[in-house]
Amino acid sequence: MSCIQPIAFGPDFLPSNEFKVSKINYELDIYRGDLEHPNAPGNKWHKLQHHIEAAKKQNASVIATFGGPFSNHLHAFGATLKDLPFRAVAVVRGELQPKLTPTLKDMVSDGVELWPSTRADYRLGMDAQIVDEINRYYGNVYWIPEGGGGKLGAMGCRDWATDINAIDGKYDAWVVSSGTGTTAAGMLASHQTPDLHVFSALKGEPAQRDLILELASQLADASISKECLDSKLFFHFDCHEGGYAKQSPALIAFMREFAKANPKHPLDPVYTSKSMYATLKAIKEGVWPYRRTLFIHTGGLQGWRGYSKDTNPYWCS
Repeated sequence: MSCIQPIAFGPDFLPSNEFKVSKINYELDIYRGDLEHPNAPGNKWHKLQHHIEAAKKQNASVIATFGGPFSNHLHAFGATLKDLPFRAVAVVRGELQPKLTPTLKDMVSDGVELWPSTRADYRLGMDAQIVDEINRYYGNVYWIPEGGGGKLGAMGCRDWATDINAIDGKYDAWVVSSGTGTTAAGMLASHQTPDLHVFSALKGEPAQRDLILELASQLADASISKECLDSKLFFHFDCHEGGYAKQSPALIAFMREFAKANPKHPLDPVYTSKSMYATLKAIKEGVWPYRRTLFIHTGGLQGWRGYSKDTNPYWCS
């Protein structure tokens, strides 16, 4: 099965993969990044790989990282490190409850050692007290930023952009979801990436565009100016549908309709569902300026376990 597949639309949206609005023939395909890697689907492996190599060069015995109790990054981190010769440690935001989330249960099964952190300390990142405690306790620790971020995480996504373009480099625009902005920065840094539309899942983060642009400029080839990168970056900060991990009634209705038309193309509840909804609204309104668009699926489907089965339109699919 090809990683690039057409999107079908239900009666409440649009009738086929190729359709005409405002005299433009639109095509929308999905790149199924969520099918790429069994342990770290979507963008997760791409963000982890260079960090793991750096840990090897450091001769670290422990790799540690940060995340919430339903974190896709933490889940992929645990599944990936279970087969590697490192001790895996995760700082989990918030106090651990007697009943672990499904995500954390999987991590424990994979051998990850969980360290709960107060939310106030967690917000301090590498300056948190718990980081000092872990460094003292374990010794030689390599730290991966939250979400697999940082320059090394973005480097992996830059490589990913090159791989995607090698499959089909004739799209006018790409669409990608954003949490930390790492994936967007890496993709933007590739000279092969066309116009890049980035849809943030976070509420009130318009300044993240500047961070994405700055990181991309550090990774881009010297022949690519920052102005060039800026011209092909389109950052959407108002499509979060209520905030991180929240769902508006309109989004819920969209996901149900999309799932009926695309039962084999599940979207996650936090990132890709919101990006797809916003993209289709723009197309339907005739304001999307591209004929041929590639939507990049960044994974995160395990995140559905943080929602009730009644809200998951793919549960019976």
